[in-house]
Amino acid sequence: MRLTLREAAAALNCTEKTVLRWIAHAGLPTVRLGGLYHFNRAELMEWAIHHGIGSTALSCELEPEQDGPGGPEGKNGDCAQVSALAGALRAGGIMADAPGTTLPEVLCSAVERLLPESSDTAAADLATDRELLLAMLLAREATGVTAVGGGVLVPHVRAPLVLGDAPRILLIYPAAPLPEAAVHTPDDQPIQAVFVLASPTVRAHLTLLALLAAALRDADFRQAVLSRAPEAAILQSAAAAEHQHQSAAKRFGRRP
Repeated sequence: MRLTLREAAAALNCTEKTVLRWIAHAGLPTVRLGGLYHFNRAELMEWAIHHGIGSTALSCELEPEQDGPGGPEGKNGDCAQVSALAGALRAGGIMADAPGTTLPEVLCSAVERLLPESSDTAAADLATDRELLLAMLLAREATGVTAVGGGVLVPHVRAPLVLGDAPRILLIYPAAPLPEAAVHTPDDQPIQAVFVLASPTVRAHLTLLALLAAALRDADFRQAVLSRAPEAAILQSAAAAEHQHQSAAKRFGRRP
């Protein structure tokens, strides 16, 4: 899915001049054909997350999830807010103390969560599916890892993991932080939290990626994640970050 220069600027919430400057000096990936710049949407999002830039203009095909009485409150005390990001995190769940000292070992622990046991799937078929999924994750690990700094990793950004019939974000906490020797990071900080995205479509993947990129810029959400706060607190901070992000986009006349 290709974007023009104008569309890329809108997606990155900046001017076209800024996009051109990032192309020249910050390695923003693009292809120039016939004098015009063209951008791959997934590559754009990968670059944005790596540089701490939250996108606001990707169209959303996710159905937001209604927050219950324990959900985040707005400025007027209104709890009836919705959050697609919190819904995906709730669907994916949190895996604490995943064993392993390397990223492939940690990702191995995620396979059973992504493909749980089901009465509709024979044990042999499930084992085969898990083996194939693990092979897919490990094959992409070399080219699809994005360390965003501050101890957070988002694998498989450029190559979406299309899986299941609902968007999910699995938050994994390694039993011990992964050292820089195991996973290259921009700030040499060990990896404390890994987000794995699984989406039914590529477009849903890009939407989740945009929401997560924006949320990771929110200090409260990052603190909740890195401090291993209770799941309810992480979901609440995710929803609050998403709503704040959407409100800011509306104030500046942009589409969230």
